[in-house]
Amino acid sequence: MARKLTLTVALVVLAMAFTGASFANVIPTQITFGPNTTGSINVGTTAATFNGGILGISGYAWQANRPQGNFNLSSATLNYANNNSPYTFGPNNQAFTVNIGTDTVTGWLSVQALFINAKYGFFAGAYKIATSTAGFVNTGFAPGAVVDIDFVTYNGQLSSGEINPSAPTPEPGTIAMVGTGLLAAAGMLRRKL
Repeated sequence: MARKLTLTVALVVLAMAFTGASFANVIPTQITFGPNTTGSINVGTTAATFNGGILGISGYAWQANRPQGNFNLSSATLNYANNNSPYTFGPNNQAFTVNIGTDTVTGWLSVQALFINAKYGFFAGAYKIATSTAGFVNTGFAPGAVVDIDFVTYNGQLSSGEINPSAPTPEPGTIAMVGTGLLAAAGMLRRKL
């Protein structure tokens, strides 16, 4: 009877671990940004130009129920690698920073594709996070992560965009707990056989 109870407890602990009871990034929450308040993005026939001068393009940013923040994107000219939509680009990196409250995430935007539809431009790419403070780390934006980013432009302005967080990753304690539970379950099964 004691073995069955121990096995049941071990399986309950494993179930809790696998359902995310102890994940490091409990609430991955996307960052939304736009519209811009300075600078412009012009979609031309041979290139897309991010024009904000030395200070870059800046505007508003939000995350969940946190206060309004801001974003900053460095200026650049990205030449098209092909001649029709969806346009692709060669290797490129633009500095991209988001500040919300006391938290900051910085990294490098790599624009990979541009889809054009009349006056709208839809940019898609990857954002490699260089540095991040605790508030962003805890919501899926850890340093070293590469996450998806996309944004829409309309008549030369950045209308809206989003940065999607990476999936939650288990803490070392969770991994140890899962391993211990598996060993306990294996030991109970071995004794039973």
